[in-house]
Amino acid sequence: MTRKQIDNVSKYCYDVSKLMIGLPVVGNMLSGKFSWKVLATGLVAAFGFFIIGYLLDKKEVNKDDAN
Repeated sequence: MTRKQIDNVSKYCYDVSKLMIGLPVVGNMLSGKFSWKVLATGLVAAFGFFIIGYLLDKKEVNKDDAN
């Protein structure tokens, strides 16, 4: 992938991570009943997307150092 593509995918993963944190929290507040399972699943997914974004971002930085 090109540097721009890596940057775009990294940003996308960071944005999805933010959504994965927000949706379970807002969903639990709007539903009227709290679900630990939904919250935990959202947090795990958010952490996963954050890690993917971080690794891609780090890959991009390492490519810049090589040039």
